[in-house]
Amino acid sequence: MWGKKKRSGAGAGAGSGSGADATLTPAADAPRMQFAAIAAKIGLPEERIALMAQMIRQNGLSDAQMGPMMRMAADKGVSCDEIMGMLASMGVEKSQMVRVMQAQGLMDESEARRILDAERAQVAARASADRRALHRAWARKAGIIAFWIVAWELLDRVVDNRLVLAGPIRVAQALAEQVVKPDFWLVVGASFGRIAAGFLLSFAVGFLLALVAHRARLFREFVDPIMSLLRTIPVVSIIILLLIWVGNQALTVFLSFAIVLPLIYTNMVTGFESVDRQMIEMARVYGLSKWRTFLYVYRPAFMPFLLSSTKISLGMTWKSGIMAEVLATPKPSIGKEMSTARTFLDTPDLLAWTVVVMVASVLFEKLFMELLRRANRPLGGLLGREGEADDR
Repeated sequence: MWGKKKRSGAGAGAGSGSGADATLTPAADAPRMQFAAIAAKIGLPEERIALMAQMIRQNGLSDAQMGPMMRMAADKGVSCDEIMGMLASMGVEKSQMVRVMQAQGLMDESEARRILDAERAQVAARASADRRALHRAWARKAGIIAFWIVAWELLDRVVDNRLVLAGPIRVAQALAEQVVKPDFWLVVGASFGRIAAGFLLSFAVGFLLALVAHRARLFREFVDPIMSLLRTIPVVSIIILLLIWVGNQALTVFLSFAIVLPLIYTNMVTGFESVDRQMIEMARVYGLSKWRTFLYVYRPAFMPFLLSSTKISLGMTWKSGIMAEVLATPKPSIGKEMSTARTFLDTPDLLAWTVVVMVASVLFEKLFMELLRRANRPLGGLLGREGEADDR
């Protein structure tokens, strides 16, 4: 499989098993080789080496296939460390190489144990270095955050006017006072429910509209002007119109919906259009049902667009939703509490509710994005199961 090789002085003498073991480089030190060097060493075209490497990385290489390759290369004068460098460049695990070499008599047990121990030590050292780097990164971020909190507190002490500025200590005290109030969680839950409902509604409607627009060109020509209008119309105009149409209690839901819908729709249309037509044709040739074609052909194409647009949309949803609550003051709501704090010039309470909004926004974003990432996982295990004919 390796092909014929022109002997070189550097490889001479490595063909015998004991001689190769005596000069064997530890696996951790065996250098990887470029495909051109491998091709020159074993006398094969570089393109074939690249193809072999791709196949090995995709499908692996069994011990039964690797053994004869190693033995043939060793008989032609390729040293064991060079063989390991070649196979490592093709994506073969070090432990498998050592096991096969030992089985082929190219390496004794003590040498194999030494190499594997060295590799495990290097893996442990890399893991330890990664942990230290991660700890340093967290410590640096914590230090930066602590710096700005201290600067904020010092600025508050210098200004010494709670109407103008409230430092982190005053904000924390105000937040603690709000948390113990009996209606605190009711207020937070009401705002969370309205904003989440507006986002989920825009997410579902935007996705469905994009799907229909992708399938029906005429439908898209009717919908696109509405989306362009929603993108360009001033937010304050939308708020005033919604106040007239739906009232203050439902304003948050519909404003979040109107702000986010164009973004979801536009990105999803682009995602559907990015699907490879050849993949669709292949799915049709192999008789995949429409549902499985959607899962295995459309889903991988549009998910990157959906993930990026959703991440942006979640932040916009909370900003627009809280702004709507501040203006419409529905009961109960965080926006109403912020409006009350503004009326009474209670800056600590205003900033405390701002912190609540930030925490709720981050939690909702983490939860929803995690759900989308789970939906983006490969589903290859479901393909080809019995009962495919029933799904058509």
